[in-house]
Formats: sequence, C-alpha cells, structure tokens
Amino acid sequence: MPQRIQRKRTAGWRMPEGAVYVGRPSVYGNPFRAGVDYCWPTIRCGTTPQEVVAAFRNWIGQDTLDPWVCDRGLIVAHVKLKAALDRGDLRGRDLCCWCPLDQPCHADVLLRIANEGDQS
Repeated sequence: MPQRIQRKRTAGWRMPEGAVYVGRPSVYGNPFRAGVDYCWPTIRCGTTPQEVVAAFRNWIGQDTLDPWVCDRGLIVAHVKLKAALDRGDLRGRDLCCWCPLDQPCHADVLLRIANEGDQS
C-alpha cells in the first residue's frame, strides 16, 4: 500500500527507490502556503496546515478553474497536475514531502486520488 514519507535533511538519508517527491517546486507541490489568505470565492485558505490541505483538496477537486478567480500560474499548475493524475503517474508509488507525518499534508490527498479503486 503506497504511503507518505517525510523527506529529511539528515546525513545519509535517501529517498526510497520508486518514491516520488511531491513538494514544492515539483508539479505535484501544493501551491497554497500556511499563513497566506488567498480570499478567492472558490478557494478558501487560511493559516493552519489543515486549512492549506483543505484548500489543495478543493483546488484539485475542481475540473476547471475560472480565470477570473485564479491567476494564470494556478491554472497552469492545475492543468499539469490533473494531467499527471489522469496518466496515473503516482498510482502505486510512495509520496515524499517535507511535512511531518503527524501533520496534515497534501500528499495524503494525492495518495487518495492516485490510488482510488485500488484494493491492495
């Protein structure tokens, strides 16, 4: 069963073979940051990790983004990430991010989406 792995800067630590880094600035990175209020009508984001992950879940759950609501960078990131998920790039892979394992992380959202329907 694929899992989230916390990336570390510890000497000698290596990302496990086959794992995919999903933090910034990868195509899988969460564009929302804690402490920034985006105040968009369709994407509400606050200051806590829980709110940032909720904003990511809302953002990636939309089929398309309204250019009147989101800037071009978010729309391009959304299209690239949706295409990667549609191709199955993350299916069955462990995902690696900097978030502590006991904290909310957008990688958990990606794991759920990428492996929907898997019975493993």
